[in-house]
Amino acid sequence: MLMLGGCTDKSSALVKTWKLQDMKYTRDIPKDMQPVIEKKISEMRNAFSLTYNPDGTYTTQMGNEALKGKWKLNWNSTKLTSTAESGDEKDYSIIELNDNKYSFAVIEGSDKVIFTMVPAK
Repeated sequence: MLMLGGCTDKSSALVKTWKLQDMKYTRDIPKDMQPVIEKKISEMRNAFSLTYNPDGTYTTQMGNEALKGKWKLNWNSTKLTSTAESGDEKDYSIIELNDNKYSFAVIEGSDKVIFTMVPAK
């Protein structure tokens, strides 16, 4: 019984709109590509948001483009599975999730990318 005490469903912390604070690649970025990547991250800070709704739906906003689907946390809130309207499913490893910070890792191609999100004001 004591073991189950640490297994907390963090769905209520996730349900809100999040904006991008930072994005990092886990591999080294070549020096000549760093300015391009930094510019893209800066643009995303102003244009990218994730909204998780209590009914298990989400909206990803990137500028004027919106993608919708369904989300589900696993039993111990360490993995989020999203299913896009197209049926594509993707898993995200949750690094940290509380009322003020949401960070997760995703594999994009051969790269692992870590997103750090904060509540949108």
